Amino acid sequence: AWLRCCWKKLPPHKQITYRLRGTFIAIHAQTLIMKNALLLLLTLPLLAYQCNKDVVYTEPVNFQPVKAGSSWTYDTKNNISSATGSFTLTATSKDSSFNGRTYRVVSSTAGANVYFAKSGSDYYQLANFEALNQQLELLYLKDGLSVGTSWDQNISVNIPAIGSTTVKLTNTVVANLNSYTLNGKTFEKVIHIKTVMGNITIPGLPLAITPVTDINSYYAAGIGRIYNRSKVNIVIPTQPTINTDDETSLRTYTIVP
Repeated sequence: AWLRCCWKKLPPHKQITYRLRGTFIAIHAQTLIMKNALLLLLTLPLLAYQCNKDVVYTEPVNFQPVKAGSSWTYDTKNNISSATGSFTLTATSKDSSFNGRTYRVVSSTAGANVYFAKSGSDYYQLANFEALNQQLELLYLKDGLSVGTSWDQNISVNIPAIGSTTVKLTNTVVANLNSYTLNGKTFEKVIHIKTVMGNITIPGLPLAITPVTDINSYYAAGIGRIYNRSKVNIVIPTQPTINTDDETSLRTYTIVP
Protein backbone atom coordinates (compact mmCIF):
# COMPACT_ATOMS: atom_id res chain seq x y z
CA ALA A 1 0.00 0.00 0.00
CA TRP A 2 1.03 3.63 0.13
CA LEU A 3 1.73 3.16 3.78
CA ARG A 4 4.00 0.43 5.03
CA CYS A 5 5.84 -0.15 8.28
CA CYS A 6 8.13 -2.58 10.00
CA TRP A 7 7.88 -2.35 13.78
CA LYS A 8 11.02 -3.26 15.65
CA LYS A 9 10.79 -3.78 19.41
CA LEU A 10 14.00 -2.80 21.10
CA PRO A 11 15.51 -4.69 24.11
CA PRO A 12 14.40 -3.29 27.49
CA HIS A 13 17.99 -2.59 28.57
CA LYS A 14 18.42 0.03 25.82
CA GLN A 15 17.27 3.34 27.17
CA ILE A 16 17.83 6.99 26.32
CA THR A 17 18.67 9.44 29.06
CA TYR A 18 17.92 13.13 28.76
CA ARG A 19 19.05 15.91 31.08
CA LEU A 20 16.67 18.86 31.57
CA ARG A 21 17.66 21.55 34.08
CA GLY A 22 19.73 19.11 36.08
CA THR A 23 17.06 16.44 36.17
CA PHE A 24 17.57 13.15 34.41
CA ILE A 25 14.59 11.77 32.56
CA ALA A 26 14.85 8.10 31.62
CA ILE A 27 12.92 7.24 28.53
CA HIS A 28 12.53 3.72 27.19
CA ALA A 29 14.08 3.39 23.74
CA GLN A 30 10.73 2.21 22.36
CA THR A 31 10.03 5.88 21.68
CA LEU A 32 11.97 5.27 18.50
CA ILE A 33 8.95 3.27 17.34
CA MET A 34 7.56 6.72 16.55
CA LYS A 35 9.90 6.83 13.56
CA ASN A 36 7.95 4.23 11.62
CA ALA A 37 4.57 5.59 12.72
CA LEU A 38 5.41 8.98 11.24
CA LEU A 39 6.78 7.57 8.02
CA LEU A 40 3.60 5.51 7.61
CA LEU A 41 1.58 8.67 7.33
CA LEU A 42 3.55 9.94 4.47
CA THR A 43 4.37 7.18 2.53
CA LEU A 44 3.59 7.43 0.41
CA PRO A 45 10.38 8.58 -9.45
CA LEU A 46 11.70 10.30 -12.13
CA LEU A 47 11.99 13.91 -13.28
CA ALA A 48 8.88 15.13 -15.07
CA TYR A 49 7.80 18.16 -17.05
CA GLN A 50 4.79 20.18 -15.93
CA CYS A 51 2.76 23.13 -17.20
CA ASN A 52 2.25 25.54 -14.30
CA LYS A 53 -1.15 26.87 -15.24
CA ASP A 54 -4.02 27.02 -12.77
CA VAL A 55 -6.83 25.13 -14.50
CA VAL A 56 -10.52 25.55 -13.66
CA TYR A 57 -12.41 22.27 -14.15
CA THR A 58 -15.98 22.91 -15.28
CA GLU A 59 -17.14 19.28 -15.35
CA PRO A 60 -17.15 16.54 -12.68
CA VAL A 61 -13.77 14.83 -12.41
CA ASN A 62 -12.83 11.71 -10.44
CA PHE A 63 -9.20 11.58 -9.32
CA GLN A 64 -9.41 8.06 -7.85
CA PRO A 65 -11.50 5.56 -9.82
CA VAL A 66 -12.01 2.29 -7.95
CA LYS A 67 -14.23 0.16 -10.16
CA ALA A 68 -13.53 -3.55 -9.69
CA GLY A 69 -10.77 -4.80 -11.96
CA SER A 70 -8.94 -1.47 -12.25
CA SER A 71 -5.23 -1.81 -11.52
CA TRP A 72 -2.12 0.32 -11.10
CA THR A 73 1.50 -0.86 -11.19
CA TYR A 74 4.08 1.41 -9.56
CA ASP A 75 7.87 1.51 -9.54
CA THR A 76 9.57 2.53 -6.30
CA LYS A 77 13.01 3.93 -5.58
CA ASN A 78 14.89 4.78 -2.40
CA ASN A 79 17.16 7.67 -3.39
CA ILE A 80 19.43 7.12 -0.38
CA SER A 81 20.11 3.39 -0.72
CA SER A 82 19.32 3.24 -4.48
CA ALA A 83 17.06 0.26 -3.79
CA THR A 84 14.27 -0.21 -6.34
CA GLY A 85 11.08 -2.25 -6.47
CA SER A 86 7.50 -2.37 -7.70
CA PHE A 87 3.99 -3.28 -6.60
CA THR A 88 0.51 -3.52 -8.08
CA LEU A 89 -2.82 -2.35 -6.69
CA THR A 90 -6.05 -3.98 -7.91
CA ALA A 91 -9.54 -2.76 -7.08
CA THR A 92 -11.82 -5.52 -5.81
CA SER A 93 -15.62 -5.68 -5.81
CA LYS A 94 -15.70 -5.49 -2.00
CA ASP A 95 -16.49 -2.49 0.21
CA SER A 96 -15.73 -1.75 3.85
CA SER A 97 -17.28 0.87 6.16
CA PHE A 98 -15.37 3.17 8.47
CA ASN A 99 -16.28 6.44 10.21
CA GLY A 100 -19.52 6.75 8.25
CA ARG A 101 -17.80 6.32 4.88
CA THR A 102 -17.82 3.43 2.42
CA TYR A 103 -14.35 2.39 1.29
CA ARG A 104 -13.48 0.29 -1.74
CA VAL A 105 -11.09 -2.55 -0.88
CA VAL A 106 -7.97 -2.54 -3.08
CA SER A 107 -5.54 -5.45 -2.90
CA SER A 108 -1.78 -4.87 -3.01
CA THR A 109 1.08 -7.13 -3.98
CA ALA A 110 3.13 -5.20 -1.40
CA GLY A 111 1.11 -6.68 1.46
CA ALA A 112 -1.94 -5.29 3.26
CA ASN A 113 -5.01 -4.04 1.42
CA VAL A 114 -5.50 -0.36 0.59
CA TYR A 115 -8.88 1.36 1.13
CA PHE A 116 -10.13 4.36 -0.86
CA ALA A 117 -13.25 6.49 -0.44
CA LYS A 118 -14.63 9.63 -2.06
CA SER A 119 -17.12 12.00 -0.44
CA GLY A 120 -18.02 14.95 -2.64
CA SER A 121 -14.68 16.53 -3.54
CA ASP A 122 -12.82 14.86 -0.65
CA TYR A 123 -10.64 11.78 -1.15
CA TYR A 124 -9.74 9.47 1.73
CA GLN A 125 -7.34 6.61 2.26
CA LEU A 126 -7.70 4.21 5.17
CA ALA A 127 -4.73 2.23 6.47
CA ASN A 128 -4.92 -0.56 9.02
CA PHE A 129 -1.79 -0.75 11.21
CA GLU A 130 -1.68 -4.02 13.10
CA ALA A 131 1.27 -2.95 15.24
CA LEU A 132 -0.82 -0.01 16.51
CA ASN A 133 -4.07 -1.96 16.61
CA GLN A 134 -5.48 1.15 14.97
CA GLN A 135 -6.88 2.42 11.70
CA LEU A 136 -5.76 5.82 10.40
CA GLU A 137 -7.88 7.79 7.98
CA LEU A 138 -6.10 10.28 5.72
CA LEU A 139 -7.82 13.09 3.80
CA TYR A 140 -5.13 13.16 1.13
CA LEU A 141 -6.83 15.11 -1.67
CA LYS A 142 -9.52 17.72 -2.35
CA ASP A 143 -10.42 18.52 -5.94
CA GLY A 144 -11.80 21.79 -7.30
CA LEU A 145 -9.59 23.98 -5.09
CA SER A 146 -7.62 26.98 -6.29
CA VAL A 147 -3.82 27.06 -6.18
CA GLY A 148 -2.58 28.05 -2.71
CA THR A 149 -5.57 26.57 -0.86
CA SER A 150 -4.66 24.39 2.14
CA TRP A 151 -6.33 22.03 4.58
CA ASP A 152 -5.06 20.55 7.84
CA GLN A 153 -5.59 17.15 9.38
CA ASN A 154 -4.62 16.09 12.88
CA ILE A 155 -3.78 12.40 13.13
CA SER A 156 -3.91 10.79 16.56
CA VAL A 157 -1.42 7.94 16.86
CA ASN A 158 -1.29 5.50 19.78
CA ILE A 159 2.26 4.31 20.43
CA PRO A 160 2.49 0.98 22.31
CA ALA A 161 3.97 1.41 25.81
CA ILE A 162 4.28 5.16 25.18
CA GLY A 163 0.86 6.72 24.79
CA SER A 164 -1.00 8.92 22.34
CA THR A 165 0.44 11.78 20.31
CA THR A 166 -0.92 13.96 17.52
CA VAL A 167 0.69 14.56 14.14
CA LYS A 168 -0.53 17.57 12.11
CA LEU A 169 -0.43 17.32 8.33
CA THR A 170 -0.92 20.43 6.17
CA ASN A 171 -1.78 19.82 2.51
CA THR A 172 -1.54 22.62 -0.07
CA VAL A 173 -2.59 22.79 -3.73
CA VAL A 174 0.60 23.75 -5.57
CA ALA A 175 -0.80 23.57 -9.10
CA ASN A 176 -3.80 22.53 -11.18
CA LEU A 177 -2.17 21.39 -14.41
CA ASN A 178 -3.48 20.99 -17.95
CA SER A 179 -0.99 18.17 -18.37
CA TYR A 180 1.92 16.42 -16.70
CA THR A 181 4.42 14.18 -18.49
CA LEU A 182 5.98 11.31 -16.57
CA ASN A 183 8.25 8.61 -18.01
CA GLY A 184 7.23 9.58 -21.54
CA LYS A 185 3.49 9.47 -20.81
CA THR A 186 1.34 12.59 -20.71
CA PHE A 187 -1.53 12.79 -18.21
CA GLU A 188 -4.28 15.39 -18.47
CA LYS A 189 -5.87 17.37 -15.62
CA VAL A 190 -3.37 16.80 -12.82
CA ILE A 191 -3.39 18.18 -9.26
CA HIS A 192 -0.08 18.72 -7.46
CA ILE A 193 -0.33 18.52 -3.65
CA LYS A 194 2.46 19.38 -1.19
CA THR A 195 2.27 17.94 2.34
CA VAL A 196 4.10 19.31 5.38
CA MET A 197 4.36 17.68 8.81
CA GLY A 198 4.08 19.93 11.87
CA ASN A 199 5.98 19.75 15.16
CA ILE A 200 5.65 16.47 17.03
CA THR A 201 5.38 16.10 20.79
CA ILE A 202 6.29 12.64 22.08
CA PRO A 203 5.23 11.74 25.65
CA GLY A 204 8.25 11.85 27.94
CA LEU A 205 10.49 13.90 25.67
CA PRO A 206 11.30 17.38 27.02
CA LEU A 207 11.11 19.16 23.66
CA ALA A 208 8.94 18.86 20.55
CA ILE A 209 10.55 17.36 17.47
CA THR A 210 10.59 19.56 14.36
CA PRO A 211 10.64 17.43 11.21
CA VAL A 212 11.84 18.71 7.86
CA THR A 213 9.58 17.40 5.11
CA ASP A 214 9.26 17.79 1.35
CA ILE A 215 6.36 15.59 0.23
CA ASN A 216 4.83 16.03 -3.22
CA SER A 217 2.05 14.01 -4.84
CA TYR A 218 0.42 14.21 -8.27
CA TYR A 219 -3.08 12.95 -9.09
CA ALA A 220 -4.46 12.56 -12.62
CA ALA A 221 -8.15 12.78 -13.51
CA GLY A 222 -9.67 9.39 -14.23
CA ILE A 223 -6.52 7.55 -13.12
CA GLY A 224 -5.46 8.33 -9.54
CA ARG A 225 -2.07 8.95 -8.00
CA ILE A 226 0.66 8.93 -10.62
CA TYR A 227 3.72 10.26 -8.78
CA ASN A 228 4.92 10.78 -5.23
CA ARG A 229 8.22 11.83 -3.70
CA SER A 230 8.55 11.90 0.09
CA LYS A 231 11.65 13.43 1.67
CA VAL A 232 11.59 13.34 5.47
CA ASN A 233 14.30 14.37 7.94
CA ILE A 234 13.66 13.95 11.68
CA VAL A 235 16.29 14.55 14.37
CA ILE A 236 15.83 12.66 17.65
CA PRO A 237 18.29 13.72 20.40
CA THR A 238 21.21 11.29 20.88
CA GLN A 239 19.90 9.10 18.05
CA PRO A 240 20.86 8.80 14.37
CA THR A 241 18.95 11.21 12.16
CA ILE A 242 15.93 9.74 10.38
CA ASN A 243 16.49 10.57 6.74
CA THR A 244 14.34 9.19 3.92
CA ASP A 245 13.88 10.02 0.25
CA ASP A 246 11.43 7.68 -1.47
CA GLU A 247 9.77 7.91 -4.88
CA THR A 248 6.76 6.13 -6.36
CA SER A 249 5.98 6.39 -10.08
CA LEU A 250 3.06 4.94 -12.04
CA ARG A 251 4.33 2.57 -14.73
CA THR A 252 1.15 1.02 -16.17
CA TYR A 253 -2.55 1.09 -15.36
CA THR A 254 -5.91 -0.30 -16.43
CA ILE A 255 -9.07 1.63 -15.59
CA VAL A 256 -12.36 -0.22 -15.91
CA PRO A 257 -15.03 2.24 -17.17
